[in-house]
Amino acid sequence: MMRGWRRAAQVGVALTAVLGGMVGFTATTAGAAPKATVTTVASGFDNPRGLAFGEDGRLYVAEAGKGGPKCVPGGPGGGNLCPGLTGAISVITPGGAHHRIVSGLASISDQGGLFATGPDGLSRTEDGGLYTIITSCPQQVDQLPPGTFDPSLIGALKGQVGQVIKLRSNGHFTATAGVGKFDWNWTKTRTNLVPGQFPDCNPYAILAGEHDQWVVDAASNTLDHVTSDGEIKVVAFFPNPPASDAVPTCVSRGPDGALYIGELTGGGNKPGASVVWRVDTREEHPTPTVWARGLTAVTGCGFADGQFYATEFSTLGLDNAAPGTGAVVRVPAHSTSPIVVAGGLSFPNGFAARGDSIYVSNWSTSTAVIPVPGPPFKPGEVVRINLHQEGDD
Repeated sequence: MMRGWRRAAQVGVALTAVLGGMVGFTATTAGAAPKATVTTVASGFDNPRGLAFGEDGRLYVAEAGKGGPKCVPGGPGGGNLCPGLTGAISVITPGGAHHRIVSGLASISDQGGLFATGPDGLSRTEDGGLYTIITSCPQQVDQLPPGTFDPSLIGALKGQVGQVIKLRSNGHFTATAGVGKFDWNWTKTRTNLVPGQFPDCNPYAILAGEHDQWVVDAASNTLDHVTSDGEIKVVAFFPNPPASDAVPTCVSRGPDGALYIGELTGGGNKPGASVVWRVDTREEHPTPTVWARGLTAVTGCGFADGQFYATEFSTLGLDNAAPGTGAVVRVPAHSTSPIVVAGGLSFPNGFAARGDSIYVSNWSTSTAVIPVPGPPFKPGEVVRINLHQEGDD
């Protein structure tokens, strides 16, 4: 596999092996709270990931896309790398219809469009600005075989991957900060932090403020601050769990003003190995502290009604992920056992809250149209979880 593409498709590595023998698999519910209700809001997305609400109540969805038609060897688990410009940002209108407001974003997938990476994180500012972060970095694009892909595609990829992207309502977008490139160079001089895996890059989640952005990089294990003039600084590094590395995947600001970061943890970690970090960025030298333990394979997180929730890709852990084993959990402060709010989800990702409901992307590693024949997938979708009926307080 090409150097550095490993963790940009970390989830795909594990699932490629797991799903290979899953024909005929029957999903089971992973301990959902009895009164929780899960409703499909909209379906037909290409690898849906981050979610964000607009002021008008519309829900925006980051679609990591479905890669491109031409592939080369070197992907995770012995698979392929298929780069393209099929990433997008969609909006769901009342009634469940959805359409794309921005298209042509970088996307790199396995063959058939599954397990794509691209525009993964999504965040909206209080004044209406919408931002995404695109995974990978130009250094990884440089590893593609020379002359294999059209130069215009390579140029577009290098101009987008690893970038904070400001999205506009007219369908245009602007790259504003090369976080992925910065993190690759940062890890290149710190290979001892994660031996055998650095240099690497995979900016994955974003929290946008009025004049700056916070980005977590799932490969460099860092929290980065991007200022209004595009300056990038590593604010925190998240140390390794028992196996592999932290793989932070989400960031949210708490009621106390601090940032809270959830982690996927790399392959080889047992269920319960993931933690939630708290970083008070108002301090001169912020130090990450463990705020909660006992989580598993976190892919999204945020606050609702003052309480912290996390999306777990699979309660069985990344290595044993399977349909029907994902969950949304409530995480009390300083706890070691999160409370399942809704189980039975399939590879959920992302997080957005509005009123009494939480919204997550379900089947987040699927395309809008599932290849046939293929593994037992369903199209990417967004679901709503009714918190009012949770009944576990």
